[in-house]
Amino acid sequence: MTDESNTWTIVAANGEGDSVELHEAKDSRLEHLRRQAVHDLVGAHAKADDYELLIGGVVQANLDLTLEAAGLHDHSEVVIMLKDVNRG
Repeated sequence: MTDESNTWTIVAANGEGDSVELHEAKDSRLEHLRRQAVHDLVGAHAKADDYELLIGGVVQANLDLTLEAAGLHDHSEVVIMLKDVNRG
């Protein structure tokens, strides 16, 4: 049995308007969140390393942070984008 208070719902979206709800432990690492988001939004064939994780529009360089340490909370939203996408 999992402790529901330690499990958060994180909404992950891509640049095409698709989104999924992910259920993650608040002490999960951003790397795990990115991999799960890529898997669920793009497919098992996609390489997570080809995607960036954005929180509040900012690329997250340190994927070793926990969700909580990165400032996320229950029902936060993140975005995954291909690394070669021009954001300017």
